[in-house]
Amino acid sequence: MMETQASVAVIGGGIVGSCTALSLQARGFRVTLFAPAVTREMTSYGNAGVITHASVIPLNIPGVLGKLPRYLFNRDPALRIAPQFLPRVAPWLLRFMRDCEPASVARRAKALDQLIRPALAAHRRWAHAAHAEALFHERGWTKLYRHPQAYERTHGERQLWGENGVAFEPLEGEALESIFDGASRHYSLGMRIPDTAHVDSPGALVACYRALFVARGGEWREGSVAGVEPVTGGYRVAGHADTFAQAVICAGPWSNELVRPLGYRLPMAFERGYHQEFALDAGQQLNMPFHDVEGAFVCTPMNDGVRVLTGIEFAHRDARPTPHQLRRVLPQVREVLKLEAPRGEPWLGRRPSLPDGLPVIGAAPRHPGLWFGFGHGHIGLSTGAVTGEWLAEALVSGEEAPSRAAFSPSRWLGAGAD
Repeated sequence: MMETQASVAVIGGGIVGSCTALSLQARGFRVTLFAPAVTREMTSYGNAGVITHASVIPLNIPGVLGKLPRYLFNRDPALRIAPQFLPRVAPWLLRFMRDCEPASVARRAKALDQLIRPALAAHRRWAHAAHAEALFHERGWTKLYRHPQAYERTHGERQLWGENGVAFEPLEGEALESIFDGASRHYSLGMRIPDTAHVDSPGALVACYRALFVARGGEWREGSVAGVEPVTGGYRVAGHADTFAQAVICAGPWSNELVRPLGYRLPMAFERGYHQEFALDAGQQLNMPFHDVEGAFVCTPMNDGVRVLTGIEFAHRDARPTPHQLRRVLPQVREVLKLEAPRGEPWLGRRPSLPDGLPVIGAAPRHPGLWFGFGHGHIGLSTGAVTGEWLAEALVSGEEAPSRAAFSPSRWLGAGAD
């Protein structure tokens, strides 16, 4: 390790915050991590657990525009908009739709490739150090199509994969049985992306990374943070007397509440999503995660069972859970998998998302020594380790790398309310 440098406060201990704290620590910074305990309430606790190169494609692609009427009237299980929330999220959706133009999609996919291509290797390094390698399974990630027409409609996605070097292979007939027994009875085609891992428990992975940070001498102060204040010599975290030379905001869906008092109004929305875990019938085994494209659900093998995940719900971040999408897709899941008893209640997470589909990673434009790393949407687990490396490199050099300008917080300088 390097000789100890300046002190840094990292606010937020999900996958992004934990990886950022580790990366800064490895470069010799004295790091204090401010974060709640690892619980079900964390955004990083509940997701598909998939780390895949296939995520280079942003959500807003040309085909989304044709689905807009279905989305607005909640006729598509992939998206639900709480009616009372539509006026508030409408400006965000308009920006999101403007970026569906093909040139914009291609440009942003190239940017995401920088962040996602090295993701699995970065996680392997931390998993090895944290003795968490047993949580990882590298069996691939699959997209499944019930009808050939659905496959044909996703030609643009495969073109983007090809342009960004994403390896993929078609599956049909008996080859579909490699995903789970009986898959070929329900799906006509599949697409497997081999450069993928899934983890048994995202929450357990975060706990392992955080434990490694503490074991290496890092300080973890448990609890939520109400604010970050610029002071002479650096920054102070609300409720704490220490002054830190630099501060990094990695608080996921709570980040805007920390940066808004400092004058930054980033256009963030929350992709709320639900999951529920089930035991599988003893006669069936799910070998790898899959996305049922028409059914708009994802299933991932976890904890000797299966985690079923829904599409996106736009609603107020703190509104009570409304798992309509989960209830809607479960009959379709039961058609293809032999689900037994549920394990616990449905889980609700809030994924912070910006309308261009790229997180903010870099310097706060008007506050030297303040850095942002949030807004990762549905790819936080995939990209958390690389985000941490990028931020640590920026803190060492004191500036953002020009090649990563697409992720700079400066692109939203002057952006309106979220």
